[in-house]
Amino acid sequence: MLYPWKDEYSVGVSRFDNHHKKLFDIANELHNMMKTGKGAEVIETSLRELIDYTKYHLAEEERALERIGYSAISSHKRAHALFTKELNNALAEIENGRAQFVVVKVSKMVIDWLIDHIFVIDHKYTAEMNAAGIH
Repeated sequence: MLYPWKDEYSVGVSRFDNHHKKLFDIANELHNMMKTGKGAEVIETSLRELIDYTKYHLAEEERALERIGYSAISSHKRAHALFTKELNNALAEIENGRAQFVVVKVSKMVIDWLIDHIFVIDHKYTAEMNAAGIH
């Protein structure tokens, strides 16, 4: 596994930690397919799975943030929208016949975004979530 989950990534909310772990798993699977030379064959299916799961996760996270009246929800939603747009742009590239170029970019982009988003954005909600009884 190229990008293992680390305890330091935890946001203190087990449901969202599990979501993040699943996103790591999808990105690692894509990377493994790339290493075996099958990345271009599976990129569209993997990316669609990634997009679907990302949308599910982001919606769940945003609902929880709304429920607790999270103070920085607007900037959090903007970060989610930008990432979703990047994933959709990658899918458009694949649909335009650029699969082999997208494979390398996507697995790294997802992990980089996740790690940065978890540390810079998600860790900010931990105290408010935990104070609202969400662990």
